[in-house]
Amino acid sequence: MKTTYDIDIAVVGGGASGLAAAAAAGRDSGGRATIALFDAQPRCGKKLLATGNGRCNLTNRSAKPDCYHTDDKHALNRVFSCVNVDDTLSFFENLGLVCREEDEGRIYPSCGQASAVLDLLRLELERLHIPEVCGCRVESIRRTAEGFSMNSPLGVIKAKSVIVACGGKAAPNLGGVDWGYDLLGSLGHSVTRLNPALCPIPVESPHLSSLKGIRAHARASIRDERGEIYSDSGEVQFGEKALSGIVIFQLSSAAANLRGDGMWVELDMLPERDGDGLTAMLKRRRTLLPHLTLENYLTGVFNKRVGMCLLKQAGMAPLSRSVAELSDGDIRRVAAVIKGWRFPVSGRAQWNSAQVTSGGVRLSEFDGLTMQSRLCKGLYAAGEVLNVDGFCGGYNLQWAWSSGILAGRSAAAK
Repeated sequence: MKTTYDIDIAVVGGGASGLAAAAAAGRDSGGRATIALFDAQPRCGKKLLATGNGRCNLTNRSAKPDCYHTDDKHALNRVFSCVNVDDTLSFFENLGLVCREEDEGRIYPSCGQASAVLDLLRLELERLHIPEVCGCRVESIRRTAEGFSMNSPLGVIKAKSVIVACGGKAAPNLGGVDWGYDLLGSLGHSVTRLNPALCPIPVESPHLSSLKGIRAHARASIRDERGEIYSDSGEVQFGEKALSGIVIFQLSSAAANLRGDGMWVELDMLPERDGDGLTAMLKRRRTLLPHLTLENYLTGVFNKRVGMCLLKQAGMAPLSRSVAELSDGDIRRVAAVIKGWRFPVSGRAQWNSAQVTSGGVRLSEFDGLTMQSRLCKGLYAAGEVLNVDGFCGGYNLQWAWSSGILAGRSAAAK
């Protein structure tokens, strides 16, 4: 194959981390390095455009290593010591982006457009004379005496340094891929188990079809026979075959590597009341509302359909009976379901529904101060291809920016 590119730095992948890496390398090299970005998609940044429901949840004020799952927390600490949230906001401010902070520390562009973030990154590459070579998948990579040689549909790409930032398997409809693992694996790196994360959790329940589309506040936990794995509070959305919502996404991420038989999601539908307080409240309702049928016993406490399903789950059918007929034992059973409504996990989530990949190339095989491979000098990696995934709410984009900017600066310095 003919050599079509002979450059100093090749960035493989045009997502968030790749774009940040190319821009940071171009800035820090001061025009002295030749750089090009290669992406398999027809256009860079497709997944970035979908983040934050099209608004781009750029980062989170609370982003720190404890908010992530990885195989090497020490390396992760080093990355964030080099490029933190303030450094990232300064990076984007220098591009011309104005941001604002919203609830729970989430930071968005003031214009509310993910497209503005992508446009400014691409304009910076244009200013730095860094070409975006789209529709060009790097098919293989090998070490040479001069650096690296990569095969692509356009020919051979030669580079002194390579930054692999081609993302993970999540959201293949938005450009998620798995060949980045193969590229790094061919140079000696190891890959952990890959699982969908930040996604709906498929569950079984006879009540889901009647609850489809309803949202409710709850404290949710994911459990197995050993006990609680993770819990959080927030809005849960009921689907026909799954539970969704940000709080469920957090659960899916925490339990991604533990998926298997015998797991369930448990919802506390009134976390602000303890069991005794809830039982007392339900008894008062029996006294106040004896004229109602059970169908309306929980109306005013929950969405009516949710209330009816809770009663059915507690074995109170038929709901045509009078509230006055409830015994103290019945009320205790209803209270138990409200405080611990179980939904058995029915399988693994699909990659199309996942926001990020849990697992990836081991972070321990990279230097947290440079993002350079410990196994292959001149090779760098950034973003989702590495075994790092964080909470929902801007954390995963912060990882993309931190690792991408650090890899770009380090490659430029080399």
